[in-house]
Amino acid sequence: MRLNSEKQPQPLKQASLLIVVSGLVSKILAATYRIPYQNLVGDRGFYAYQQIYPFLAIISALSLSALPNLIASMAQKKDEDQLTVFMTLQFMMSFGCFLILFLGHQQLAEWMGAPKLGTAISLTSIALLMTPFISFYRGLAQADLNMTPTAISQMLEQIIRVIIIVASAVCYLVFDWTIYTTANVAASGNVIASFTVLGYLAKKSSFSIKPYVRKFSLPLRAYRQLGLSSLVFILFSIYLLLFQLVDALFIKNSLVSAGYSNQLAEITKGIFDRGQPLVQFGLIFSTAFFTSYLPKLTHLHQQKQQMYDQLSQDFLAFIFYFNVTLTAGFISILHLMNRVLFEDNKGWEALVYYIITINLISLIQFFYQKCFIENRVRHSLMMLLIGLSCKLGLTPVLTYHYGILGSSLSTVIPLGLVFICYAYTIPMSWNCAKNGKFWLTLTLMIGFVLTCQVMLPIEGRLSGFISIVLSSAVGVISFIMICWRYKVFDEKIWSFLPFKK
Repeated sequence: MRLNSEKQPQPLKQASLLIVVSGLVSKILAATYRIPYQNLVGDRGFYAYQQIYPFLAIISALSLSALPNLIASMAQKKDEDQLTVFMTLQFMMSFGCFLILFLGHQQLAEWMGAPKLGTAISLTSIALLMTPFISFYRGLAQADLNMTPTAISQMLEQIIRVIIIVASAVCYLVFDWTIYTTANVAASGNVIASFTVLGYLAKKSSFSIKPYVRKFSLPLRAYRQLGLSSLVFILFSIYLLLFQLVDALFIKNSLVSAGYSNQLAEITKGIFDRGQPLVQFGLIFSTAFFTSYLPKLTHLHQQKQQMYDQLSQDFLAFIFYFNVTLTAGFISILHLMNRVLFEDNKGWEALVYYIITINLISLIQFFYQKCFIENRVRHSLMMLLIGLSCKLGLTPVLTYHYGILGSSLSTVIPLGLVFICYAYTIPMSWNCAKNGKFWLTLTLMIGFVLTCQVMLPIEGRLSGFISIVLSSAVGVISFIMICWRYKVFDEKIWSFLPFKK
């Protein structure tokens, strides 16, 4: 799979901009709709939805970006046989997963400690049947540099899901639904959105996918041609969602084993789940930077190795500085965000540790992309599998002994291990971590933020929101002014910001 070069034709740049903007809007919607849902249904109701969310999100990620990108790459090579094989493989895998979830929905729900969510799992599985067709429509359009179908369908899918999910939460209050009925109806939003998107794509697309559907072919030779890079690309696209799936499978059961009542365990897991939309929102910024600079890095690697090495080093320093600052800023206002967004400050300690994943995931993404550009996919696969195995082993143990604080650590430790493995095996300079001016400026920024919070009265959610806005503004402005005045960063670091020419 190849990424586009730096010197892109104007239509490609416009198409890329369209998909980036729609992607960012969709990510913001995905990160924010769960907040009103939690406010309406409470922590226990939020737990019920979050138990099925990983299934919904994995299916959505596969059909939106992971699979269409692979299909677009194949279509640009004009390899019709490989496209046919990939459609066959997709259909077989999707249908197989559908059967597992649909027929085993009740058993899986019981393993998760939530037998009443069986209906939601079976509903979710139906969306799998549409994944091959949706991803092919999107991928073939992207190969033609026509990003409009993907962009509009992405927005359409997210809006339908959000409307149905929030409506189900309103019905919970109005009609006195149970948290499980509410979650089951919320899960139907994904199925309805998938049907709608498939209908839209089939109607608006200027090409047909019937030729790929009619030829049912899966020779071993063509399967091998799909390559390990495709598998690793898909794995990384859903990596954090797999961590959330492990949480859904183990956290509640581990809390019950530790002596929590069934209801208290569900409430506690719901409190832990508050961290997911916060992390998702934090990662939006890093994703935007990676999207902007990846084509440039790819082009330099193919043409000018020395410049590629230098830009990679500078980009790593920027990602490090940006995400350490972002994470520290998030943590300094987290107690206020917890109250403003979720009504109280329960689980603050666990959320502090969970927020650290913003920085770790961003650094891991840098190394993953570097390995991808340099065609070192086996290296990445090994690192990612080490982290996932560690997550599987640590989650039940740490949750049992330390509650949701342990659950947060069971995410941070595996991601930290993946990062350390990458950093140890891929030679990069870490002088950025030795920048004393940066650490002093960061400490001053946190001090200004906390001082501002102390000076502002906090009596309710509105005053808390005002405190977040003002203290964040003080923190950002003071940080930028000190960094600029005392030359904390080189000009090369500033050049990565969109407003710096």
